[in-house]
Amino acid sequence: MVGQRVVGEINVGCGECELCRTGDPRHCSKRTVLGIVGRDGAHAEFLRLPLMNLLPVPEKIADEHAVFAEPLAAACGIMERTPVTKDKKVAVIGDGKLGLLCAQAMALTGAPVLLIGHHPEKMRIAERRGIETATAKNAAGKRHEFDVVVEASGSASAFDTAVCLLRPRGVLVLKSTFHGTSEINAATIVVNEISIIGSRCGRLAPALDLLKKGAIDVDSLISEEYPLRDGLLAMERGAKKGILKVLLRP
Repeated sequence: MVGQRVVGEINVGCGECELCRTGDPRHCSKRTVLGIVGRDGAHAEFLRLPLMNLLPVPEKIADEHAVFAEPLAAACGIMERTPVTKDKKVAVIGDGKLGLLCAQAMALTGAPVLLIGHHPEKMRIAERRGIETATAKNAAGKRHEFDVVVEASGSASAFDTAVCLLRPRGVLVLKSTFHGTSEINAATIVVNEISIIGSRCGRLAPALDLLKKGAIDVDSLISEEYPLRDGLLAMERGAKKGILKVLLRP
């Protein structure tokens, strides 16, 4: 693979435990995670991943699209955790990068998808892909309408919104970690037999396939682009509200 463009699975397992042997190093108890746990990330001068973690980037995929492989894989990972078909009604809470990728990926199944957010310019990205959008206030009138609700905002209050939107025996997918602690109305979960599923990483191969086909609009998620020498400025800009993805070019 010397000289090839690659993307890398970020989880590196020990290779010896039962989870690793059965093909799921993402949950190895001894795993390292690129840039997060025990392994330098892309802000380091050099980074290392095992060869088995690397996937070549197809020639048809531009660099500025390939950088979305990992978050798109996380969005696609939802379908590994729960079935999503055209007869399921889906809601996605959160109009950030992850929410927009989740909504687009799930819409490809043929399922009707509603994206709930509060940034008109971000929701228009979904609307251009034929995805219905609503503010949280407007979505409040859709109680018990959805089979699957994805929480991708990281807001603790969105948990209650998600539960209200779900039909009995619906599935709540937690895609974001909450800031601080959150309270759960367990009675509603039990009475309505709601299933709560956590979803973290996904596999890169399906994401690369979607990017190769041009099935996902990632261009609209790029807010700004800077040369590497302006890296600090780019990070400052990336932390600003309303900014989606900021790219650095070497």
